[in-house]
Amino acid sequence: MTRWLFSTNHKDIGTLYFIFGAIAGVMGTCFSVLIRMELARPGDQILGGGSGNWSVPILIGAPDMAFPRLNNISFWLLPPSLLLLLSSALVEVGSGTGWTVYPPLSGITSHSGGAVDLAISSLHLSGVSSILVTAFLLLLSLPVLAGAITMLLTDRNFNTTFSDPAGGGDPILYQHLFRFFGHPEVYIPILPGSGIISHIVSTFSGKPVFGYLGMVYAMISTGVLGFLVWAHHMFTVGLDVDTRAYFTAATMIIAVPTGIKIFSWIATMWGGSIQYKTPMLFAVGFIFLFTIGGLTGIVLANSGLDIALHDTYYVVAHFHYVLSMGAVFALFAGFHYWVGLSGMPRRIPDYPDAYAGWNAISSFGSYISVVGIRRFFVVVTITSSSGNNKRCAPSPWALEQNSTTLEWMVQSPPAFHTFGELPAIKETVK
Repeated sequence: MTRWLFSTNHKDIGTLYFIFGAIAGVMGTCFSVLIRMELARPGDQILGGGSGNWSVPILIGAPDMAFPRLNNISFWLLPPSLLLLLSSALVEVGSGTGWTVYPPLSGITSHSGGAVDLAISSLHLSGVSSILVTAFLLLLSLPVLAGAITMLLTDRNFNTTFSDPAGGGDPILYQHLFRFFGHPEVYIPILPGSGIISHIVSTFSGKPVFGYLGMVYAMISTGVLGFLVWAHHMFTVGLDVDTRAYFTAATMIIAVPTGIKIFSWIATMWGGSIQYKTPMLFAVGFIFLFTIGGLTGIVLANSGLDIALHDTYYVVAHFHYVLSMGAVFALFAGFHYWVGLSGMPRRIPDYPDAYAGWNAISSFGSYISVVGIRRFFVVVTITSSSGNNKRCAPSPWALEQNSTTLEWMVQSPPAFHTFGELPAIKETVK
C-alpha cells in the first residue's frame, strides 16, 4: 500500500490513473445507461488520463516524468474530486445545472443548498490535478474555468453579482469564460487519440506515417485554433452579425488540419500491406466515426443553421461521434442525429410519442455498448490475472520491421526503472 500511496514512478502512477479512470468511467456509464433507460419510452420509467502518464516517458526515452512528486499528488487530488462530485448528487435535490453550470440556474436562487458548491469544489480539485500533469491546452484553458467557477461560488455565498444583471453583472460573461475552457478541453482526448491512431495505422499498414511533419503541424494547428472558436457554442445568445461571421469562419478553418490528419491516415493505408487485427479494426472505426463527427461539426459551424439545431439531439450526435470514437457506443449515438433534425431538444426527461422509436433504438444501442464494455474488462482481467507470468514478445504484432518506437524496446512487464541508457533504434521517417 505504501508503494502505491507514495510512489513517484511514472508507471505506478499511470497504473493508478488507469484504475481510477476505469472505476469513474464505469460509474459514468451506469449513470448514462440509467438516462437511456429513462428515455427509451415516453413517460416515467426509471429516474425521477493514464495512458500518457504511463507511456510518454517510455516513448521519449526519459527515466520518468518531470517533477515526480507533483505527478504523485496530482493523481491523489482526483479521488476526493470524484467523491465531492458524487456528494453533490446526494445533497438536497442535487446539482441540477447540467455539466456547464450556467447561471442563473446555478445561482443561489435556483439552487439554495450546498450541492452546486460541492460540484464547484470538485471542479477545482480536478482542475488542479490537470494543471500539474496534462497538456498545453489545459494549462491555458483551466485557469479561465477556475476563475469562472470561483466567481460563481462568490455569487452564491458572498453576495457578489458577477452573473446577476440586477447588480450590474452579466450571465453571458460566465458562458464566454466557460466556453473558452470548454472547447480546447474537448481536444484533450482527441489529440492523444490521433497520435495513437497514427502509431497503429503505421504499424499495421507496414509503412511509416504519410506526411509525418504535416501530421504534427496539423495537431499543433488544431490546438491553437481551438482557443479561437469558443463562441460557436453561443450563437443563440444574441451575438452581433460580425462576431457570428468571425466564429463561423474560424470554426470552418479547423476542418483543414482535421482533414489533413484523415488524409494522412488513409494515404498511409493506401498501398500498404494491411493486417486487420483488433487494433487496426478499432483504428478504421475511429477514422470513420471521426470523419462523420467532423462533417456534422461543419454544419454546426454555420451560425444560421446552428440557431435551428442548437440544443437538439443533432448536437448530441455530433459530440458523441467526435468524442466517443473508438468505442462502440459512438456508433449507436449516431441515431440521435436524425432525431435532432426533427427538433427533439436535449436535456429533457420526457418527450412526445413521435420520438419514441428513435429513442428506443438509441437506448438499445447503449445496452449493446455495455455488453461490449463488460467484455473488454473481462479480457483485461483474464489477461492480467492468468498467473503464468509469460513474457510477451518484443513486438506482439509480429511486425518488428516497423515497430521501431521505444515502447517495443521495453521488456514485458517493464522494469521499475525503464531505461538505464537510451536504446538504439533505426530511423523510418525521412
